[in-house]
Amino acid sequence: MRKPVLLKDSVLSDKRVGLPIAAKRAVSQHQQRKAFGLALLYLSPALLFLIAFTYIPFLRSIWLSFFITNPQGDTVRFNGINYYTRILNLDGSGRSEYLQSMLTTVYFSLLVVPLGIVFALALALLATLNVKAILFFRTIFTSSIAISVASASVIWALIYSPTTRATQWIIDLLHLNTHSLLQHSSTALFAVAFMTTWTSLGFNFIVTLAGIQAIPKDIYESARIDGASSWQSFRFITLPLLTPTLLFLMLISTIQSFQAFTQFNVLIGNEGPDSATDVFVFAIFTAFWKDNRYGFASAMSVVLFLILLALTSIQYRLLDQRVHYQ
Repeated sequence: MRKPVLLKDSVLSDKRVGLPIAAKRAVSQHQQRKAFGLALLYLSPALLFLIAFTYIPFLRSIWLSFFITNPQGDTVRFNGINYYTRILNLDGSGRSEYLQSMLTTVYFSLLVVPLGIVFALALALLATLNVKAILFFRTIFTSSIAISVASASVIWALIYSPTTRATQWIIDLLHLNTHSLLQHSSTALFAVAFMTTWTSLGFNFIVTLAGIQAIPKDIYESARIDGASSWQSFRFITLPLLTPTLLFLMLISTIQSFQAFTQFNVLIGNEGPDSATDVFVFAIFTAFWKDNRYGFASAMSVVLFLILLALTSIQYRLLDQRVHYQ
């Protein structure tokens, strides 16, 4: 006859089985803590730089935005939200130059972002063609990424010079009463936007080309077998599967266009013709470095941060639903 198993024996057997499992869990948690500590050790130099040069200045900017400061940057008197109401023209003064600079920045972004993405997509499609010397053309397409914005601004300042025949031809074609494209209110912002598009083209091209090459080739082969044309393959395969890359480029390009300053400082210098190129970042630069209004410039920086945060959130929420992830 089979001996019955007592309840006490079954409990003891369960405990004996559970001991190795608990020990493994303890060892696993110890290894995870050790790996996390090691990761923090390796990341500590970058974290120290971020804390010292990003987070602390950002928090100090928020602090200074509520105070009136002296020329040395020390706080003198609490000012509340008066700087913010002044920037947004809510103080009743009727001066809307800062709101106008925001609109100019938005208009500049609408010129730069779509053009940069469209040109990068077109060049990336050309770079996927199976032709001779395609590596040479890829190098040419990415050449702008090796040139800094300041250097590119100097180059384009020479291109936009009145002594250049192409520039003079455009001036005559548009019947402009000026000797330079950068000194006319109707063309200055377009000229800077075109130069900015060229500067960002190398980075946009590399990211777009990488996104196209990541699409599985067997999808195109199946579509070709089913009789799909080149346009149909682009419309229903390439473009939908490339939407994550295009979303990334749109977010990055929008942030960069709102933060654009160097090209305006080099090409335009001071205030542009009829304030046509007075973007918001240049207004921050003027308030901080020229007028020594540190509290007011800090408030403008916080407003710019909030605008970029809101735009990024809106773009991501609206466009992420249309993105096709593999």
